[in-house]
Amino acid sequence: MGVYQKLCYKVEDFFVKTLTKKQDQTMIKEKVASYRTKNEDRHLQLKEEKKKNAEEQQRIRILQQQDRERVRREKEAEEKREIENLISQVMDTRNSSYTTYEYNEIKKNRAFFQSLLTNVFEPNEKALTFIHCEYDKTKKQEIKGYLIPTNKRILFLNKNLTFMDKFRYQTVINVNWFKDGLLEKGLKIQYGKRRLEFDEIFDQEQMQRVGDIILNKSNKRVINS
Repeated sequence: MGVYQKLCYKVEDFFVKTLTKKQDQTMIKEKVASYRTKNEDRHLQLKEEKKKNAEEQQRIRILQQQDRERVRREKEAEEKREIENLISQVMDTRNSSYTTYEYNEIKKNRAFFQSLLTNVFEPNEKALTFIHCEYDKTKKQEIKGYLIPTNKRILFLNKNLTFMDKFRYQTVINVNWFKDGLLEKGLKIQYGKRRLEFDEIFDQEQMQRVGDIILNKSNKRVINS
């Protein structure tokens, strides 16, 4: 029993004694004790019920969290299956696996890559890799989109497919990588007498992968700037 409870009981005893001077004190004490015992028992019962209720609520919350986690994992697994299925249709994964960069780009822009199958690719054409960049077509015309080496040609397309340029591997002479500011990189392709420039590239490893594949397909050597 706490100090506060003891104090309350002493105050109660004083008032009970004052109000029941002419009554049997033994009987009064028994009634008070019985009342207090029942009250304490009820208090303990309520406390235990509250504790059990809190434990039950905690158990329910844990189960709900586990259920949400299960649903999240199932959705992620289903999404991964869908993306990998699209990757297998868009990309040639027989000779090399896809990169994390390629997976994430296809995940973010599924509609665009799906449209390659229906509106862009020739029969049996597949992407070997790709990178998002800005194509400096002229000094006054810069176009954001994807540079995509395929097993048949090199493509550059913007996301809504309103612009597309096609390039032949046999015309590629060399490929240069260059810095484009503090964080950005760029890719220059000597295409016959033309110089194709693609900048605003932020993933150097993917940029090198694209450049290497273009060079390998064109059977030319790399010249680094």
